Amino acid sequence: MDTIQYVGEHLWPGRLGHFAIILSFVAALLASLAYFYGTQRRGLPEASRWKNIGRAAFGVHGISVFAIIGLIFYVMINRYYEYQYAQSHVSDDLPFRYIFSAFWEGQEGSFLLWMFWHVVLGVVLILTSRKWESPVLSVLSLVQVFLMSMILGVYVGFGDEAARIGSNPMMLLRDVMDAPIFASADYTELISGTGLNPLLQNYWMTIHPPTLFLGFASTVVPFCFAIAGLWTKDHRAWLKPAMHWSLFSAAILGLGILMGAAWAYEALTFGGYWAWDPVENMSLVPWLVMVAGIHTNLIARSTGYSIRSTYAFYLLSFVLVLYSSFMTRSGVLGETSAHAFTEMGLEWQLVALNVAFLGLGAVLLAMRYKSIPSPKKEESTPSKEFWIFIGTLVLLFSALLITGSTSLPVFNKIYRFFDPSFKGFTVTDQLEHHNKYQLWIGVFIGILSGLAQYLRFKEFNWAKYKNKYWKHLGIGLAAAVGITALTALWVEARAWQYLLLLFAGVFAVVTNVDYIITFLKGNLKAAGSAFSHIGFGLLIVGVLASGLNKQYISSNPYVMTGLIEGAEQDAHKRNIILFKDIPMSMSGYKVEYTKDTIDGFTRTYTVNFQKMDESGAVKESFQVQPNVLYNNEFTKIAAVNPSTRRYWNKDIFTHITSLPESEMDVEARKAIEDNLKYQSADLTPGQVYQFQDTVAVEDQDTFSIRYFNLLVDGIDRNPSHPDYHPEEGDMAIGARLQIQQRGDDTVYTALPVIVLRDQLLYTYPVQINDLSTKVRLSESILDDLLIPEESLDYQEFTLKQGEVAQFGDYRITFAQFNRQPSHPNYEPQSEDIAVGATVQIQDAAGSNYIAQPIYLIRGNRPFNVKDQIPEIGFHVRFASIDPGTESISLLVAQNQNATNTVPVEMATNSVRSDFLVLQAIEFPGINLVWFGSLLMLAGMGVSLWNRRKESRNTEPDAA
Repeated sequence: MDTIQYVGEHLWPGRLGHFAIILSFVAALLASLAYFYGTQRRGLPEASRWKNIGRAAFGVHGISVFAIIGLIFYVMINRYYEYQYAQSHVSDDLPFRYIFSAFWEGQEGSFLLWMFWHVVLGVVLILTSRKWESPVLSVLSLVQVFLMSMILGVYVGFGDEAARIGSNPMMLLRDVMDAPIFASADYTELISGTGLNPLLQNYWMTIHPPTLFLGFASTVVPFCFAIAGLWTKDHRAWLKPAMHWSLFSAAILGLGILMGAAWAYEALTFGGYWAWDPVENMSLVPWLVMVAGIHTNLIARSTGYSIRSTYAFYLLSFVLVLYSSFMTRSGVLGETSAHAFTEMGLEWQLVALNVAFLGLGAVLLAMRYKSIPSPKKEESTPSKEFWIFIGTLVLLFSALLITGSTSLPVFNKIYRFFDPSFKGFTVTDQLEHHNKYQLWIGVFIGILSGLAQYLRFKEFNWAKYKNKYWKHLGIGLAAAVGITALTALWVEARAWQYLLLLFAGVFAVVTNVDYIITFLKGNLKAAGSAFSHIGFGLLIVGVLASGLNKQYISSNPYVMTGLIEGAEQDAHKRNIILFKDIPMSMSGYKVEYTKDTIDGFTRTYTVNFQKMDESGAVKESFQVQPNVLYNNEFTKIAAVNPSTRRYWNKDIFTHITSLPESEMDVEARKAIEDNLKYQSADLTPGQVYQFQDTVAVEDQDTFSIRYFNLLVDGIDRNPSHPDYHPEEGDMAIGARLQIQQRGDDTVYTALPVIVLRDQLLYTYPVQINDLSTKVRLSESILDDLLIPEESLDYQEFTLKQGEVAQFGDYRITFAQFNRQPSHPNYEPQSEDIAVGATVQIQDAAGSNYIAQPIYLIRGNRPFNVKDQIPEIGFHVRFASIDPGTESISLLVAQNQNATNTVPVEMATNSVRSDFLVLQAIEFPGINLVWFGSLLMLAGMGVSLWNRRKESRNTEPDAA
């Protein structure tokens, strides 16, 4: 294969990209070493030279990372499928707006996105971190060395023993797989792209991953400052810049998590915004630890307590991000999460990444532990720092519980290495398991955020202050109890545990509002922490309201268990079957499935809702449009996307839970079609044909007989069908059929179509759902259309407009010219000179037929397009035109073997396929979830802004 001279390959992006990867790796390593020596020699003249070398090397590293990303986008946008990454993630029909989603769909792209944000953050740190630049950038560059190794794509060793380091995204397809197609020198003309996973073809997947990865990437900065503080033994000065970055990191990472929840709510069908999926968990855990670190940092800067804890939390938050990366990228969660990456052979590199930075942080913390300042006097119980510290321990406990449960697959894999027979530990119900424990975390945090907010840092005069504290606390408790009682009338929190959680959320809101009004005197600039605590309280109330009050309004007593394929027990209490254009009542609504449309791989269903009052009058009308997304081969449904009707106080969330089997799977449709029992008949237009259908009655030794009348009302030589999209060169024919079941006055019209395209035959049948019947045209109908020209005996007639010629028993009249001719086999071009002739043909019985042949001149050459009348076997050509006499030459032939019949096939055991199964859920108070979450993150932003202003002076942090 090496001797083949391939054509059509674009090799320069791959070679340049590989060079950029090597250069980036080496530059990051040089930057780390240069900044390391700059830190070690701080205070000496040579330190600045090492810093300049580090800056230059980091700049080269950053430019190389940008170049790699740019080159990958270049090959993806241009669809250079000879590159493995482009072939795996894009396709010709992928819209440009999803190129970004396709880029970070793969592991290599997501690593590059991670490194991109590290480069951006590194530039900001170079410009702002001043004396901390060398130690912080040394650690950050070392992180980049490890991350860059993930896409290095080099082999270490010899022969079969060589070990691969990283997966190079610029590899050619023929270098990563062996296939017969690569024996062709022009294989690039024969391959196509696999395309983007349909699940990711969503606008959320364009904006959510970059935000989330910025959050992940930003956790490295507090980690770097913590390492720098331990490294330089300056245990206090690092706290201030680390505080700013940790607030930024928590806000951005929280926003990324919130966007993921919004995506899950809008695009997934588990009926909510959080499912305790392992990947979701492993993004939440670092955030919890970072929030704990923010609080201990606040304590440390205000009182000198908890410096050790702050070190530990900031070190741990980044290590947990690395552990999250291992969990999602190693393949260990492949069976427990729908969001995890597939295994790609980087498991041990990911383990090394985790061990390296866990070891770095742990060893340095252990070495410097005794030298870290720690006041000998313990915090007083009434002090604010004491209760904040208790809150951080609760957050840490929450993170450990989530991590432990999520890590069960890792534990099972390790245990099976020693005992292959070990079946492993599993959590059968993720929601119940996590909610059972995290409920109490919410209670503790809600109450602590209220208790501690009234307290003060460095509380040395509790006796004087306690009356004011107890007064406000008592008012807060009383108000919270009253509001909780009123809220409980709305939120159906019947269990005492839920009532306690509801009280905790309300208490957090009440006490922090009181704190803003009474203690801050309305100074909103200093209310960042209060905003976050109020947001948390509202989030708790929203979670309870939308979770406990969730109501399935799609209840239909006529749905029986087992009627829907794969339906669970009691499905009729949560789902409703909607037949097209047939209104159905449910829970005070009248709903109707009206239409469905296909755009690309997306099939959208329109369902009308009408809210009815007690008198039956319509109070409100609206539409929802849930959709299904087919896979790239259009053979199966890959995803189901919900549609939501939003109100200020609730959402009505709808999604499709089932469709006819024939609409979900092409193979199933083919199997169903193969099992249909078609009856054939050659029908003469205008004459009624009788079909008889005999069906065995289930569980009985009797038969049911149905009779149908079938009439061919005409032949359509320019047919239309919902599934048929005409192309140039098509030979298409349709029949207008009228079908009536005996004893029923209803007459159904069907327009089946059959098409010959490029020697392939396509049949477009028609389903008549009310009769459970399907009709189609037999391919023998084309026999009269495919007569070889040499077998036809054409007669020529020269006629002026209005003149009549006799052809056997038929009268042929040239009726008129058509200056804008149309024909299924004619595609006009700009230089064409074309004219049509309308020719009327009348048989001996007086029946009239119309033929419209075309004469045209294209490129100084004459052509004619034949028209046919299959009913009588006529072939008509417009051969020439004489402008002087205004006459035309017509060539007319008749196929003497034409049957003058329409071959129709009819199956009366075709079950209807015009229905869907809909689930509709009402979520009261769900906007409290979104508003509370945003307010919580906004509070962090306010705190960051306020502390950036405070950095201009040396005043202590405000309480």
